[in-house]
Amino acid sequence: MNSLEFFLSSVLNGIGSLSDLTSVWGDLFSLHVNFPFFWLVLTGLVLAALLLSVVSLLWKQHNRRSRVHRELARANQRMSLATSVAGIGVWEWDVNSDTLQWSPYLYDLYGIRVGSKLALTDWVSRLKSGDGDKVVLLKQIAGKNKQQTLLIDMIDPLDGQPRVLELVVQGLVNDASRLIGTQRDISDVIERQRQMEQAALQDKLTGLPNTRALNRVLKAAFAAPDVENKVFGLMFIDLDGFKQVNDTLGHDVGDALLQHASKRMRGCLRVEDEVFRLGGDEFVVWVPLGEYAVKIKKPAQDSVLEYDESERRDPPILTWGDNDEELTFRMETIAEKLLHTLTVPFNFGDNQCRVSASIGIARYPVHAKDATALLKRADSAMYQAKRKGKRQFAHYDPAPEPREENGQQADMAEKLPENRQAIG
Repeated sequence: MNSLEFFLSSVLNGIGSLSDLTSVWGDLFSLHVNFPFFWLVLTGLVLAALLLSVVSLLWKQHNRRSRVHRELARANQRMSLATSVAGIGVWEWDVNSDTLQWSPYLYDLYGIRVGSKLALTDWVSRLKSGDGDKVVLLKQIAGKNKQQTLLIDMIDPLDGQPRVLELVVQGLVNDASRLIGTQRDISDVIERQRQMEQAALQDKLTGLPNTRALNRVLKAAFAAPDVENKVFGLMFIDLDGFKQVNDTLGHDVGDALLQHASKRMRGCLRVEDEVFRLGGDEFVVWVPLGEYAVKIKKPAQDSVLEYDESERRDPPILTWGDNDEELTFRMETIAEKLLHTLTVPFNFGDNQCRVSASIGIARYPVHAKDATALLKRADSAMYQAKRKGKRQFAHYDPAPEPREENGQQADMAEKLPENRQAIG
């Protein structure tokens, strides 16, 4: 009890009296009611703290968004550079408005200012007639998880040369409003493929088509739907005396002779005819007729061997007629020209070479009904011409040859087509 009294007396002494304490609290309350400075300051501090938090959050989001945009821009720049180096253009097509978005490579490819607004018509107008319709039909795959590839042609805006583009289109599932894809110029690829194919079909020494090319021509001819209404023939040519030239003057002179002989033979033919080198000194001439038939008049005997360039370059077209008779006369005329041109001496410096030719003729469908048989018949006819004294031509004769003496028939049998590799 004494302790409590001592505490209360100490408090009362500190503030004077209880009434003074009441007065002090009253003054403080009156100050709060009339001047809310404390609460205003406290509220301002809270709002400032909240504002600083919001500003800090927005600043962080802005920095993060800017960083993402910069990374996306760099990624797009790298992709654009990579696709341009690779020769690939990326595009997007809004199929509702028919507007396009292209990468810079495509603008350069089509010769359009980079960044120009593009409509579908701007694209289609630069394509070959008919390819624009193919592009418009691509709308059908919009909204589907489907990819389509097609080739389109355009004219290069710089040099005016035709270019081939590979167009890849991808539809997007649940998004029928747009298509995405790529374009790339594959003209050089196609040209390289053509050159490789050409090299595979060409004889390296003479530049003439080779055995593989002849095989392709014959397969195409016999695979034609109306082959029964056509006639064509083969002429098998062997150079008489070539082995002697090769053995006495060397292979270099022999190769030069083959090259010059090839040019002479090609000069005796029409545009639609073709001469093939099978190997060594053996050649085959392909002579088609039918829609390629050329109406010719039998020339005078002294002009049979003359070569008319205009006749070969611009042949008039024949309608259907007595095709086998026309083909026979055409092949005999060519054979006469070949015999004459190949008999003319070949001059190589101080060396003069003389050869001749033995030519065998076989015609479809008179002598054979398939490619292998037709080539064998022409080869056999060539040997018949050799047996008759060389430097002449002979039509295939199915009659058996009489047995020759001194083993000549046996030696010839080894060279007959049945014992040689024929084209299948």
